[in-house]
Amino acid sequence: MASKHRFAESSEEEKATLMQIRKAKSTNDATKTWVDTLRQYLAQEEPPDMDEMQLSDLPNVLKSFYVCVRMKKSEKYKSTTQHAMRAGLNQYFKDTRRIDKT
Repeated sequence: MASKHRFAESSEEEKATLMQIRKAKSTNDATKTWVDTLRQYLAQEEPPDMDEMQLSDLPNVLKSFYVCVRMKKSEKYKSTTQHAMRAGLNQYFKDTRRIDKT
């Protein structure tokens, strides 16, 4: 008689798919918004492509970005929005570069 296992085996692809699904759509949308905003900021800076940026440059680039970023009407963001911005960028860098903190 074949034994039945309580826990099935899973592939890396299945795990990655599950992790992507678990994120709420709003979280994914917010992350995309802040990544796009950072890319716009970097279009004015060196290096212009954040995916090719050296990891050692990232902290200083992010510090400058957080200080300089404004709403489209040149107003500063509220602190709650800044926290959401950092969380979105943190999630992006965790997913793409295995970085824990931004």
